[in-house]
Amino acid sequence: MAKLNRQQIQAKARELLEDAPQGLRWADILKQIHSADPETPMNSVQGALVALFNSGAPGITKVARGTYQLTKYQDAQAAPALAQDQASASQPVQVQTSSHGKVTYLESDFYDSFAEWLAVGAEAVNVAVALGGSVLKGKWGTPDVLGILKPRTQDLLKFEPQIVSAEIKIDPNQPVVAFGQAVAYRLFSHKSYIVVPGTTSEDDLGRLKALCSIHGVGLVTFTLNKDAPDYTEIVLPVQASPDMFYANQMARRLLDAQPELFNKLFS
Repeated sequence: MAKLNRQQIQAKARELLEDAPQGLRWADILKQIHSADPETPMNSVQGALVALFNSGAPGITKVARGTYQLTKYQDAQAAPALAQDQASASQPVQVQTSSHGKVTYLESDFYDSFAEWLAVGAEAVNVAVALGGSVLKGKWGTPDVLGILKPRTQDLLKFEPQIVSAEIKIDPNQPVVAFGQAVAYRLFSHKSYIVVPGTTSEDDLGRLKALCSIHGVGLVTFTLNKDAPDYTEIVLPVQASPDMFYANQMARRLLDAQPELFNKLFS
């Protein structure tokens, strides 16, 4: 059996990924290609795969450290979550106010005001923008608001930029969903917030306070009035170090999808 050349090795890698919708680890691709064609030196296989994966090959996505997947499979797996995020941001919800009246709002009605509160009211960031929907195109969701805290010119002690994320829910019956998403954002955020209506039941709010305190997530309540939301910080978020692989993945997706927002945040 003849030795495989670089192009043939890379073609076989794509074939293996085609047959693996969940993706494959780099080491497994290496072993499978070498096992099928043992006359091809291991170093040759390794060199071809490094060239393929480090070149930003079209149609292939690095989904985790050392793990690759065809982009079409990743998009298909993310589709349900993306649809849910889009529906959540754009679906009118009738909610009851603290005065027992009923109003209809969109979650997105509160994105800009919370971004402003995060930067001006809480002074947790220098700049914050409304995202929501499916900007980051991942099944782990997109924060409704994303902010950056970075050193100012007058700061004597400089520090690395810090990413702050927030998940906003206008339906007081969705505290568990909000908490799960806020925790997921800690993968790429130094701080993460849950923002829920003040009309959330005392039982749910008490559980959220306990969970947020345990897991270091910030908790903010607000009034269901988009003209005067009155954001109130109940639990302070704990600063943590995000996983920089996922932080860079988030930044890359934001740059690809919304370069103007990326530049506003990171420039």
